[in-house]
Amino acid sequence: MSHPESAADQQGSGNVELTSLLGQATVALDLQCRAAHFELRQTQRLLSDATRRLLDCFHAASRELADQTSGTPAARAGENLLAASQHLQFSDLVRQLLNSTEERVDGLLRVSERLQELLRASKTPGPQSALQLAYEKRAFLEALADLEGCGSTRVHQSDMKAGEAELF
Repeated sequence: MSHPESAADQQGSGNVELTSLLGQATVALDLQCRAAHFELRQTQRLLSDATRRLLDCFHAASRELADQTSGTPAARAGENLLAASQHLQFSDLVRQLLNSTEERVDGLLRVSERLQELLRASKTPGPQSALQLAYEKRAFLEALADLEGCGSTRVHQSDMKAGEAELF
């Protein structure tokens, strides 16, 4: 004969289930934040390297064409190469966007780490657990507040046309 679960048993199993779900969520969040952080760093390196190489090539070609008299096709090509190299300044804007996104991902990662510590502290029995739990709650709330402030100063650019850009 089975006995119906009491309200305390149901609440206890609900807390265990909730803690387990939160633990799974923090592990997944942590994994994805670390992957995004790695991909952002790799993107920054690739963008920086490609931009540097393109600028070097444009400047070399422009120097070779610089001695041509104005109005000739070669002189116009040199002017176009110089203009193209100036348009590559968009890489600075992209780099700023990547930095802003990386700041957000770092904030998410800190929240994830603090949440994991908070969950560990909530599972730890003993006289020091209440003090540790209070510390972890405070650290989690601080990380959450920091996250809310991420990306408040970021680049605003609507297209790749030459001209003014609002930088932070």
